[in-house]
Amino acid sequence: MAKSERKFEPEQDFDGRFQRAATLLLMGLLLAYYTYRVAAGPDGWRAVFALLVFLVVAAFAGLLWLMPASLYYSLAGDRLEVGHLLGRRRILLENVRLVKPVEYALGRRSGSAAIPGYYVGRFQSSLGKLTAYAGKPAGEGLLLLLNTGEMVLLTPREAGLLRSRLESAIARAGGGGGGEG
Repeated sequence: MAKSERKFEPEQDFDGRFQRAATLLLMGLLLAYYTYRVAAGPDGWRAVFALLVFLVVAAFAGLLWLMPASLYYSLAGDRLEVGHLLGRRRILLENVRLVKPVEYALGRRSGSAAIPGYYVGRFQSSLGKLTAYAGKPAGEGLLLLLNTGEMVLLTPREAGLLRSRLESAIARAGGGGGGEG
């Protein structure tokens, strides 16, 4: 049996992404230069230490650049898979009670990451407390209500297509817990 799987990309905001990365790299260069000038020891070791400082800052800038690229949604078989920097979350479709389009605004966060293009984790929002896998801090998205009461926010580019495929797959998987869809 062949699994049909389609990845859906999130709608993301990248305002200022390039400027932030360039600023971080410039700060890394300045910090490396400062480290080289003030570090004690032979020139060779000072240069190695300064290079390490720059590499740490560059790695951090690279991580911030790659985080948004790791976010995706995939519908395969009886589950929705959400990929993010630290792994994947699999949501069994039989546990989805409701899928609906919403307008949202993310607010306070706890235990989450928020940078332009990548808003993943627990957020207080205009819809209440929810788990977001979003590419923008505000806009239109899909809200999934799970049987556990958890709300999950997705922001796919093709929201209508993902919604219709989710609803069809949920009906095939057992109709969810509440019968709405």
